[in-house]
Amino acid sequence: MTTRIGIIGLGGRMGQAIARVAADFPEAKIVGGIVRNPVTEKEHGALFITNKPEELFPLCDVLIDFTLPEVTPAYADLAAKAGKPFVSGTTGLTEDGFIALREAAQKVPVLYASNTSLSLAVMKQLVKHAAALLKDQDYDVAILDRHHRMKKDAPSGTAKTLGECVTEGNGGAHSPAFSAIRAGLIVGEHEVSFNGAGETIKITHSVTNRDVFARGAVQAALWLAQQEPGYYNMDDVLGIG
Repeated sequence: MTTRIGIIGLGGRMGQAIARVAADFPEAKIVGGIVRNPVTEKEHGALFITNKPEELFPLCDVLIDFTLPEVTPAYADLAAKAGKPFVSGTTGLTEDGFIALREAAQKVPVLYASNTSLSLAVMKQLVKHAAALLKDQDYDVAILDRHHRMKKDAPSGTAKTLGECVTEGNGGAHSPAFSAIRAGLIVGEHEVSFNGAGETIKITHSVTNRDVFARGAVQAALWLAQQEPGYYNMDDVLGIG
């Protein structure tokens, strides 16, 4: 069975990557996308391009959102009203933004991930376990994230998620310190270090190609299209939550 996918933010770097890598998934079909200013059909092949959700959403089985934190909540609400599963990888969401996603999840399946890399989901589990093992020891925890110069939010959404894994693992015994570097064209690197007296444990995750995130987003969309209403993450896609 083919799953029809619509991309909200098709004109962005992630939107274009998703449209490209989806060709590697025979069960996925990108039917169109939303862009700020509709472009000619020639520039996006046979895809349906629009800036009107009400035109695109009925054509799709599931939607993938990589836009801006100020517009994601509105798209989530529209997806819920249209009865369409909604995957979002938009970072920098406010608390109100997360509330909007959870409200939409009462009507349709919603998956939010600050990082759609499948291996990052594994790193989260490792960080959580390490934090639990060291919770009663004298260790400081530090989280460093490196991204390209155009990334606006710092620390990144992924860094914040890893911080939540630390505090979940150690019950809040040690709160992590955050550092961020924005330089060049770095796609994404994250490091969680547990620093004791004369020794350090480092857990790192590095991405050199944005297609990693795109493939994870497509896999998430294919999985979410088969789920009941609820609020999910990449751990659920892998069955390791």
